[in-house]
Amino acid sequence: MEIIVGTNNEGKLQEMQQAVNDQGVRFVSYQKYGLSAIMPAENGASYEENAYQKALVYQRQIKRPVLTDDGGLELAAFPDLLGLHTHRFFKSSKPQAQNQELLDLFAGKKLTRKLTLRATLLYLMGTQKIITSASLQGELAFEPKGTGGYGFDSIIYLLNEKKTLAQLTAEARATYSPRIQALRQMIKKLGEAQL
Repeated sequence: MEIIVGTNNEGKLQEMQQAVNDQGVRFVSYQKYGLSAIMPAENGASYEENAYQKALVYQRQIKRPVLTDDGGLELAAFPDLLGLHTHRFFKSSKPQAQNQELLDLFAGKKLTRKLTLRATLLYLMGTQKIITSASLQGELAFEPKGTGGYGFDSIIYLLNEKKTLAQLTAEARATYSPRIQALRQMIKKLGEAQL
């Protein structure tokens, strides 16, 4: 089964492929269908609305079903700062610089470092939507550690592992990743729908 993914993030595509490598599913970018990079608006009132907005844009362009996602990092100490606005919060587009921006928020302050990472996936076929979501609880590390994964993985600390996501193996990381958990739910639902 080929699933077209509405993303411009190659790391995300690779992570998805690795996570379901043994299930006969192949993820391809919407750009395979001759489109250059599209940056849909993300101004919905929920992660689901953002994923739906993106899916509509891609589906109209390629005239095929498409999988999109949205998610965000929620900081307990700054509940209104990121979340739905995570992507727009950062001054830099580079992951290492973005991670430093987050660490700088806490510099010299005694604040709770608890966080939640959320992911919502939406598969759009015409007007039919299939939606899955998952979340991860952790803490913001005091400094980046590890080289695995991408994005926030080097600064999301898991208390039970006593490591950041980036310090885990790819297999272990996949068991925690909200996007991968939501993706596995999605593959199951698509299989049940016999698509």
